[in-house]
Formats: sequence, C-alpha cells, structure tokens
Amino acid sequence: MTRTRIMLAVALTLGIASFNATSADLDGTIEFTGALSTSTCLIEGHPPGQNLAKKDVPLGGVEVGKLTAVGSTAGDRGFNITIGGANDLTCEDGKMARVGFDVTSPLLDTVTGRLNIDGGQDTASNVQIEVINQDDGTPIHMFTDRSHPVEIRNHQAIIPLIARYHSLGAATAGAANSRIGFNVTYD
Repeated sequence: MTRTRIMLAVALTLGIASFNATSADLDGTIEFTGALSTSTCLIEGHPPGQNLAKKDVPLGGVEVGKLTAVGSTAGDRGFNITIGGANDLTCEDGKMARVGFDVTSPLLDTVTGRLNIDGGQDTASNVQIEVINQDDGTPIHMFTDRSHPVEIRNHQAIIPLIARYHSLGAATAGAANSRIGFNVTYD
C-alpha cells in the first residue's frame, strides 16, 4: 500500500511538472492592479464594513404614461451618500471616494446594471430602477461601475446620486420597490 502511494505521488508530481504552458499556448495576459487604503471614513455616520448605513430614497408615484417607450425615464430623485464628517479624523483629506454596489444582489440585472422591482402581487412591471451620477447625469451600471469619485475635504465628502425609473416598455402600474447593498471605496 505504501509503495502504491509513493508511485501515485511521483506520477502526480511528474504530471504537474510536465504541464508548463509556453508563451505560444497563451491567448493573452490579465493584469490585476489595485491598492490598499488606510481610509476608514464613517458612512452615513456609521463605522464602515458593518452594513449599518441605511438610505431610503422615496421615488414616489409616477404615471405609467411617462414610461411607455423603451428607455424612457421618470421620477428622478436626488440623494447623497455622506462620507466622514468634521470630527472623523480617520477620513483622509485628498482621497477620492466612490460608491460601489453589491454585485451579488438578487435584484440586480447584471446585463442592464439596473435594479429589478420586487416581485409579487400588485407590483409594477416592465420597469427597473436606475442610479445615475448627479454631476453629469450618466447612468451607473451597478454590476460593472461605481459612482464618479468625490474628493474628501475637511474629513468628509458627499457623493451625489439620482435614482429614477427606467422603462423596459409599456410599464404597468403597481408597487415599484427594490434595494441593493453598497460600499465606499477610496482611490
């Protein structure tokens, strides 16, 4: 039995050692870049990384007639994510803060980057919720993108965003609620 284990170990070692892809076998290179940050700013007045920051954005009622055409939008509501504060000395001035979104959210449409509406009775259909950068109105693809960066000054930053309804075509009336987790990253 011991001899069998030794032979198996030798065979595996030789097999692994013999797999050595040459540059002719490669199709490309993936380069990973990043940085570790010392910024630990408060998020909406709460310590980071604990999922304590809650933000309610009431989109209110919008007539379905405004959302009949594919790609039409309505119900723009501005909101801010507040980073740090005057007394938050661990929030480093000069860093750039951005909001990113939970790509594992079950309501996130990974193709459109927008949020699907909660399912169930009496819910709207053919509509999603979109988040855009307030400074220039560009939509944020919540699966692949983050918000525009905002510089931390005086130990604080405010990241301005807008949420709105985005039609998938002939929206129907009903409740239109959704949610997604977020985090703040620093450059």
